[in-house]
Amino acid sequence: MHKLNFFSTSDQTEDYLKKAILADENQEIDNAISHFEKGLDSVTDKTPRRVRKMILPATILLAKNYTEKHHYEKALATYRSAINLAKTDTEKMNAYEGAGKLAYLTGNYEEATSHYLQALQYAAKKTPKDKILVVHSKILHELGHVLLDSHPSLTEEQKQQAEEYRKYLTGQPHSYDLTQLPYYREIGMDLLNEYQVLT
Repeated sequence: MHKLNFFSTSDQTEDYLKKAILADENQEIDNAISHFEKGLDSVTDKTPRRVRKMILPATILLAKNYTEKHHYEKALATYRSAINLAKTDTEKMNAYEGAGKLAYLTGNYEEATSHYLQALQYAAKKTPKDKILVVHSKILHELGHVLLDSHPSLTEEQKQQAEEYRKYLTGQPHSYDLTQLPYYREIGMDLLNEYQVLT
């Protein structure tokens, strides 16, 4: 009689996701995207629990790879899916931050603002109020850009800074002025403070 070994039983979804992760580690973006898509599309009700635990990280890695290929709309849609999959506060914070970044890159400033504020709400659950500016400065910086870069009365210098920031976000060569980080963080912090008063 043949005994099943439940620990070594392979699953097609798992195979695709493992290949995708390996391709991602080797910076084979097209292969990673292809395998992540196949793996995530093959998830069913019968997918084993150990494989289901791979779904959220795989979704976020797929979004990251779409971003690297400049497929921003696909990346944004994938981060939206990650938001729905996220269970812990940290997972939700990371998914909302990723969605905020991609909403910004696609020009969806209102959605970006909403996602960044949600990310900060989850971040704030574990961070004392007086430490948010320091601990979550990256999200506040990104939120500050959304607010300022979407303002209709940008100066030419601010428009140039916004363009360089987009390059900075996507890993392209840039001349983004990093000395402006505190300025954008403060803008983000001001909105967060207003938002917390209203909620």
